[in-house]
Amino acid sequence: MQNVINIREIEIIPSAEGVKIFDYDVLSHPEDQRVRRVNLDKAATLGKVSGLKANIVLKTPAGYKRIQTQVQGVDATAVWVENGIVIPLIAVYAVDIID
Repeated sequence: MQNVINIREIEIIPSAEGVKIFDYDVLSHPEDQRVRRVNLDKAATLGKVSGLKANIVLKTPAGYKRIQTQVQGVDATAVWVENGIVIPLIAVYAVDIID
């Protein structure tokens, strides 16, 4: 059974740069991993076309952390966000597009 978290209550950090992450995928179910990838693809498309930002929730040893950023690209191993920062895909717990 998974825990439900409220994204809006998670601490916002200014950048993902220097954040310590786990060396394993924070999502264990293949369905959750597919949803994460679809949401990141949507965030990247909307970021490029409309300039929309997204909340990206990272699961770290210090707890959940959230950044608000524009997703610039995603592939099988990483997410590219503003200022050239690269986030390993395995660290992304959730994605929520901001209107």
